[in-house]
Parts: sequence; C-alpha cells; structure tokens
Amino acid sequence: MFFDFVKRNSRKMRKENGVYFASLIVSIVAFYVILSLGEQDVMLYLKTIESDAVERLFLLIPVLYAVSLVFVFFLVYFANRYQLQQRSHEFGLYLMMGMKQSKLFLMIMGETIWNGIVALCIGLPISLFLTELINLTTSRLVGMGIIGHAFRISWTGISLTICGFFLVQLLAMLILSFTMSRKEPIELLHEEKEKSQSTMTPKWGAVSLLSGVALLFGTIFLCIAYGMSILYLRNFDYRVFALILLVGVCGTFILFRGLGSVIGVYVKRKGSSSTGLSMFTARQLQENVLHQWSSLAISSLLILMAMVCFAFGTSTALTNSAVANRTVDYTFNGNEDEIKPLVKSDELAPYVDSYYRMALHNFYPPEDEPVLNYHFAWTGLIETVSSQDDSEPKEILLNNLSMQYTPYFISLSSYNAMLEAAGKKPIQLADNEVAMYTSDDTGASYDILKDILKKSQTVEIAENEYTLLPTLYSDQIVADRAITLMYSLIVPDALFEQYFDADETWLWNMTLKDEFIEEKGLMQAMLEVDQVLNSTGLQYESYLASMGRQLFYTVAGSYTTFYLGVMFLIIANTVLGLNFLMQQRSTRSRYQTLAMLGADVESICTSVRKQIWLYFILAISVAFVSGIFGIWSLLTAMPATVFSLQNGIVIGLVVLLFIVIEVGYIRMIQRKSDVEIRKLKEIE
Repeated sequence: MFFDFVKRNSRKMRKENGVYFASLIVSIVAFYVILSLGEQDVMLYLKTIESDAVERLFLLIPVLYAVSLVFVFFLVYFANRYQLQQRSHEFGLYLMMGMKQSKLFLMIMGETIWNGIVALCIGLPISLFLTELINLTTSRLVGMGIIGHAFRISWTGISLTICGFFLVQLLAMLILSFTMSRKEPIELLHEEKEKSQSTMTPKWGAVSLLSGVALLFGTIFLCIAYGMSILYLRNFDYRVFALILLVGVCGTFILFRGLGSVIGVYVKRKGSSSTGLSMFTARQLQENVLHQWSSLAISSLLILMAMVCFAFGTSTALTNSAVANRTVDYTFNGNEDEIKPLVKSDELAPYVDSYYRMALHNFYPPEDEPVLNYHFAWTGLIETVSSQDDSEPKEILLNNLSMQYTPYFISLSSYNAMLEAAGKKPIQLADNEVAMYTSDDTGASYDILKDILKKSQTVEIAENEYTLLPTLYSDQIVADRAITLMYSLIVPDALFEQYFDADETWLWNMTLKDEFIEEKGLMQAMLEVDQVLNSTGLQYESYLASMGRQLFYTVAGSYTTFYLGVMFLIIANTVLGLNFLMQQRSTRSRYQTLAMLGADVESICTSVRKQIWLYFILAISVAFVSGIFGIWSLLTAMPATVFSLQNGIVIGLVVLLFIVIEVGYIRMIQRKSDVEIRKLKEIE
C-alpha cells in the first residue's frame, strides 16, 4: 500500500517536473559517456602506442567526475527544494491527517529513490546507444573502420554512474527532506504564502536611474573585455587571461543588474499604445530581471562556458589533419639493397601500392676542403619579410629564417613521387626555380610567409639567384610527423645531384593500396602490415605513431570539452527555468486578479510564454555576444580548421544541438507554467 502510494506520487512528480527529470537523464548520459571513455575503440588503440599520455588522460577523468558530481548536487538540491516547496501544503495535510514525521521522511526518500531508478532505467540504455554511436562515428572519422569492432559495456562506468547519481540524489534529498519533515503542520500549510513583492513606488525612479548607470558600466566593462580578448588572448598569458576573465565576469553581473532600466524605458514608451496584456508582460519581465539579475548573470556565464567548450571541442575534432593529410604510410631507414627485397616479398607485396626514395640532405659543406660553393642566403625573402608591418609573427618568421642558414634540400623527383602516390599534381621547376617547404603549416607566421611567396621572392644558392615558386608546400614527406623540417627547399634533381649522391639516400617511403585500406579501415590495415614488418627487424617509422599523437589530442580535447559543455548547459537552463517558475509562483495572485478582471486562461498563458522566451533570450543573447569574441580569440590561436562539406555538416549539427536543447528547455518551462496557471481555482 505504502509502496503503491510512493509510486503514484513519483509518477505525478515526473509528470509535473519534466524539466528536472530530463536534466537528471542527461546527467546520467553525460556521466556514463565520460566514464566509459576507456572502452572506446580509439582509446583501446591509443593505449598500444601512447600509453603514458592515455594514462594521464584517465587520471583526469576522476577529476571531471568529481566536479560533475558537485554540479549535479546543486542541480538536484535547488530543483528539489523548489519541488518540495510546491508540495508543502500537501505535506502539511498528511501530518494533519495523522502521518508521522518519520513516515513522511521515508515517503520523500522513497519517491526520490524510485524516480532515480526510473531515470537510470531510461538514461543507461540511452547512454549505451549514444556511446556506441560515438564509438562507431569516431572510428569511422579517424579511419579505423568497423572491422574488429565489438560492442562493449563499461561495467565500471555503469557502477560509478549509479553510485554517483544516487549519492548526489540521496545527499541532497536527505538534507531537504529532513528539514521538511521536522516542520510542524501549520508551518507547511502556510509555507506557500506569497512573498511580498515590491510595488511601483516613487523609489523606483531612483532604482531605474541606478539601473541605467549599472547598464552603462556593465557595457563598458564587457567592451573592454572583448577588446582585450581580441588583442591579447591569443598569446595565452595567464595574467592577461585572468584580467580578461575578471573584467568580463564583473561586466556581465553589472550589465544584468542594469537591464531592468532598458525594459522600464520600453514600458514607458509603449504604455499609451499597448494592447492586451503586453504591459503586464513587460512589467513582469522587468520585475523578474530586477529580482533575479544575479541568477541571470550566472546562467549567462554558464551558457557562455558551454558555447566555448562546444567550439573548442568541435575545432579540436575537425583539426584532425593527420588523417586528412596522409601522404606516406611507412618510412624505412636503410639502403636499397635492404628495402627492395622486403617490399617485393610475398608477405608484403600484396599490401604495397608504391615505394620510392625520399632524397633530402642538409645543405652544408663537408668536413674536408669543399670543392663546390656552399653559399646560401635568404636575402631576397628576408628583405620582403622585413618590410612587413611590425608584429610578433613577423619577428618569429625572421628569427626562424635567420637560423636556417643551412636548410635541407629535397630532390624534386622524390617530392613528386610522394605527390603522385598521394594523387596530387606534381611540381614543375625550371633550372632557376626552387620551391619552399615547411612542416609547420599553421599559425600567423605561416600565413605571412604564404602571402609573401605570391610576390616572386628570391634566394641565393652558390652566388646564383633562384626564384621561389608562389606556392608554399607542406605535405608530409615522411611517415612520422615528429620528423620536421622548419624551412627547406625543393630543388631540381640536377642541382641536388650536383652536391649530393642520390644513391646514398637513407629514407624510403611506402604507401599501401587504397582498396586494402577501404576494406579494412586505415588503422586495421596498418596494424596488419605492422605484424609483417615487426618480424623483419628492419628499422621503420609508421604513420600510426603520428596518428596516435594526433588522435590523443583530438579525443582528449573533444570528449572532455563536450562533456563540460553539456554539464554547463544543463545547470544554466535548469537554474533559469526553476528561478522563473519560483518567481511566477510567488506572484500567482496577480494572475488570479487578471482572471477576475476578465482575462481568459489562454491570454494569460500566452503572456507567460512570452515572458519565458524573453527571460531565456536575455541570458542567451549576452552569452552569444560574449561567445563570439571568446570563440573568435580562441580559434585564432589554434590551428585553422579546414572547411569542407563534412566539417560544415558537423558544425551545423553542433549548432543545431545547442538550439534544440535551448528550445526544448524553453518549451518544457512553458508547459509547466501553463499547468501552474490552469491550477489556480479562481481561473478555472
């Protein structure tokens, strides 16, 4: 009997508090997704090649888990406090009818446990489906394919999700229900009594004036923070970052403190021409902003943090250039007599598409008396760089060029063999032309150099002047991106062989067949070839090592930031929604008065829906404007994301997800508000 009573109450609570219940389910999903990271195919692969880095990432997960528990605790605490306050009259009647306080306590805790079980029964299957979808999508994006994929359940993740979820729920409800159950019936019966609200007395003129001043100062502070973020944030100086953060946070709080004056000006201008309940809607919104300005500011900052996390996670995921720019699968260190028999062997030949020498050499004179002229200078290029406007990237570029007085020469035929294997157009060089190469293809210095080369620059080699092609090349010339060449020159074979013997090449590249990679997936294919090569004892570098480092940063950056973004968004929207509903509940007599004056239920509900839209839009719009500058500064300091149709779809899906979450929360709050309005007996 008592259990059935608890189940009925739990069902009623879930129906009436859909916002809170949905937030719990999303929290469960977020918990499991981050805790099951170790079971992802990509992470299992990374353990084999980047075990130390992966272990450091796994050490970070408990910290994220603990922080999330704190977030969810406050979410549960404030949401249930609102929920219990709504039912105070009900609890008072239970006690008046003879229910013991201990039984009331057990009833409240029982409802919490039952709702938690229902949330877990819904959230965990969603979590399993979502993690499997993420697993397959990530594997596909990074080239692993689905060969060898197996459905995995992280039992540790499920256990920690259940334990953490119930710990937070029971702790919050233990505090609230113990306080509630200790109250006398008379206290509970009158706890819903409406709080006195400020009336529009003459003091509101002074309040409006102070609000206007606060709005002005808040706007100024935010503009200062925006300007500083554009000018200085890309340098990642922690002192500047702390200053920008302080100014921005203060500006946000002060701005929301003054937003009431803007609504007041609107009310005064539209007062004579307003129709229906528009004046009432504006006045209610103004009072909400004036009373809840700190909550609005906190929610706006949380939404801003969610936007930045989503942007950083998306950018990190899309800058996985190691896969997109793959040109070489294996690089061997040895001579042709060792490499050729291996490549032509029965074990390896079925996998090989092409192999070729990568002839490169540092342009410096031999230790004995040099016969040839080894003079080299970036003279023409440095002069053009020096004429550019002063900037930190320019100084970095000049410093790098001045240090590269003996650059590497790359044979044109070797570089073209690499381009041909990658399906790219070969380079054509005249006798007096060379092309510039760099392995660092990101950053402001790279952009400056790329633009300068379009203006026909020159360099000096052995007292002869050579013209640089207008294109800056940065294709991967060896398998492992850890082997880098700052600035090098792609030179005609005749010039290369004039100084170096191409037959003494010690680097050989090999690529795998496309059909083999398409069948197995990139990682599975290369792991299979690795098994063959490991038995030969030959020294080689695999593209897997380069990919592993890139994937680690991709997974670590995107997973953790998306996780934090979801948590921030949940907390922000729940705080906004519950604060509005509590404010509406404290002013419910006004809606009763409207009904007595002849307003119908639908008109009142429409008015409240408009208030909710405007209330959320205020917080989101400030976060959106701040997010534009924050994300802009963040992304300019990161490697540029190569835009493609696939990347555009991913960005669009992230933006759509954000919009869907916000609209979903607003609609849930509106439905809850409509139910509360229709509950008023005087309106029915």
